[in-house]
Amino acid sequence: MFLFDNQNEKKHAKPIFTSAPVMSRLSHSFNDSHWSYPYHVHKHETELIYFSGGKASYQINNEVFNVIAGDLLIVNKGCIHSITSDIDDPISCWTCAITNFKMANSSSPDIFLPLDKKPYDRSHEHRRIIEDIFEALEYFSQQHNPYAVTVCDSLANALANIYFSIFQNAVTDHNEKKPSFAQDILFYINENYAKDITLKELTEHFHISSDYISHKFKETYGISPINYVIDRRISEAKWMLINTMDSLISISSQVGYDNTTHFSKLFLKRVGYPPLEYRRKFGMKLNSGK
Repeated sequence: MFLFDNQNEKKHAKPIFTSAPVMSRLSHSFNDSHWSYPYHVHKHETELIYFSGGKASYQINNEVFNVIAGDLLIVNKGCIHSITSDIDDPISCWTCAITNFKMANSSSPDIFLPLDKKPYDRSHEHRRIIEDIFEALEYFSQQHNPYAVTVCDSLANALANIYFSIFQNAVTDHNEKKPSFAQDILFYINENYAKDITLKELTEHFHISSDYISHKFKETYGISPINYVIDRRISEAKWMLINTMDSLISISSQVGYDNTTHFSKLFLKRVGYPPLEYRRKFGMKLNSGK
């Protein structure tokens, strides 16, 4: 049965990229009724997100999306976002982060989704193929052979093309996006959370009183700057425990804690599980290569 004439179709094809994306990160979060990730931003990565089950509240910049199974989100690089899973119906969420792409026919070639488009849509008839691609990405990302990275980049490119085609009909976003001082603080902490950040350092960096910094940050994000640093560190540790085979000592150090015992106690207090138990309960079944 003849299904597709590549040469004929190419005559009418419109290229989406002048430089194809590569996958920089893949994650799958599921079954954790207390899963949340505080406000954060990715400086260089764009996230293609698919919700395969459950419910969650997902905020991008100043807009909240109550997502369910079959929903899609695109988080452009530089966008502030957060997620909180529904306690009774925990979210199952796939994320493929891409980078190094250039969009064709765009005045902002490093921005995936035009800024006047809402970052939310449904997968509709594409749901099955999107799930298949994410599962294939999970499989090949765990293979230890010289071709796995190339396969993952090709799959991520296919996924990006599908998302782009779906979001061509996305609703126009009329909300005005105004930068704020609180955002500047969040961007700074997001880039430096693994360092020893104090209110004194923030005061010296921004040349504004610590009281004003604390007030504006809490007014916008509902949390003090220092508590945000802790939440950001713990959330990053949760992600590493779920999606990598890094040791507890390595994870503790990467998120800013030289004392692993202190980190473990803080993790237990904030999350309700010791770090390694959390990994056993919620982690992906990663191939260690042994």
